[in-house]
Amino acid sequence: MWAKWVFIAAVGAVNSLMRATIGDVVAVPGGAEFAEAVVAEAAAVAEAAGYPVPAADLAATRRAVTDPGTGGSSLYRDLLGGHPVEGEQIFGDLTARARALGVAVPLLDLVTLQLRVYQHRIG
Repeated sequence: MWAKWVFIAAVGAVNSLMRATIGDVVAVPGGAEFAEAVVAEAAAVAEAAGYPVPAADLAATRRAVTDPGTGGSSLYRDLLGGHPVEGEQIFGDLTARARALGVAVPLLDLVTLQLRVYQHRIG
């Protein structure tokens, strides 16, 4: 379950923060490094919670967020469409756990704030 959460959070965060597909993000200098930093933050929370992501799953998540052929998550599609998003369910809970566990997650905090502002704006 944690491996899936890390995957969903990583892809959703990259798409949402950059307002772009994974392919567009990794096509520019620094894009892949940014995406891998997001994965590292999410994985650090899972590990601190006692549920380290298995190496194979973590490698698959890293590949997904750096693959030029990867598009956008459902959260990203909802965001672009002006629809409500699952920001609290995916990121609010993850960042709250990070704080409780003493794990610094500045990129995940940023996407959480961004999605809260978005959600407030659309009602």
